[in-house]
Amino acid sequence: MKRLFIIFACAACMLGARAQDQLMAEDKDRVALTAVIADDEIPAGAHKQLVNKMNQIAAKNGCAATSNSRFIITCSADVLTKDITPTAPPMHAYTLSLNFFVGDGVEGRLFSSCAIEAKGVGQTPDKAYINALKNIRVSDPQFKAMLDKGKEEIIAYYNSQCALVIKDAQAKASRGEYTQALATLTAIPPVCEDCYQQALDISVDVYQAWRDHICQMALQNAQTAWATRDVKAAAEALNQVPVDGACVEEAKQLREQIAGQLNEEERRDWDFMMKQYEDEVAARESEMELASKRLDGNARRPEFVEEYGTNSGKVASASGKAPATNSGAKANREQKEQVRQKAIRQLKKEKPEPEKAPTYQVKGKWFK
Repeated sequence: MKRLFIIFACAACMLGARAQDQLMAEDKDRVALTAVIADDEIPAGAHKQLVNKMNQIAAKNGCAATSNSRFIITCSADVLTKDITPTAPPMHAYTLSLNFFVGDGVEGRLFSSCAIEAKGVGQTPDKAYINALKNIRVSDPQFKAMLDKGKEEIIAYYNSQCALVIKDAQAKASRGEYTQALATLTAIPPVCEDCYQQALDISVDVYQAWRDHICQMALQNAQTAWATRDVKAAAEALNQVPVDGACVEEAKQLREQIAGQLNEEERRDWDFMMKQYEDEVAARESEMELASKRLDGNARRPEFVEEYGTNSGKVASASGKAPATNSGAKANREQKEQVRQKAIRQLKKEKPEPEKAPTYQVKGKWFK
């Protein structure tokens, strides 16, 4: 029952017309890339601008920007011309040759590349460089050709190395490295059908193990703080208990126990801190209720009925009823996809401890 509630909660948060469109988007549009700069010739002041530009190029051409992925988009640059304009005040004018690459940054394998020129003018050399980067058109057809070829290679990698990728994620989860395991699993693009389905199945269990782990750690911290009657620390720890964790009821009992043993002054501070947590829980429940209404509304849409059947498994499963035969499999996949999407949002929201970034084998192999 709890597992069903978790799946419904994740699904409810993502439903609605826009979420439907996103779920039905082309699978190849979900390949993830990390923007990396390994060229020492690019000024440090231009790094952020170039990373942002590469992320825009990836997004424009059907890829998602992420961190610590083995698959990267990177760039090297050559200054073709460097002039001082005869103006008052004099300005620096640069012409850059920018070489973009997509590939496996861990093994140093190049998948695709393209080269473009960009010009920029500024009061300082760095500003001229940055302005040149600003003038890069992310809609340039060369970028599309490069990313399309890169995505083909990435998909081929997952199709051929799926067993190793899944095994790596499971090993991370067994060591308690849940966020890293989820990052590995959620990076597998849906177009790799078999591998993606395996990742979906595992993601549900890893996600719940992660939330249970956070819950237990927060509860233990609260119990330790209360043992020394550190009311503030106990409240802060209890406010970290996720509403979808396994120890929610234990945390609730501890809240009640602490509240019953506080003096008047301590109780005022305690009530204020607990109100913050209660407001967050109420907001989450309100969001779920609204999404549930949208879910029911979507089930009555003609195109939804045509796709999933009149007794939609998506609605039936979320409500705890047996799904219809003709839609149960699709409903189950949709529900697992919602867990995956929620895991991605939680990874971004909670900023978990970062996994050590891969050592990218780029310089000397891909550049000149």
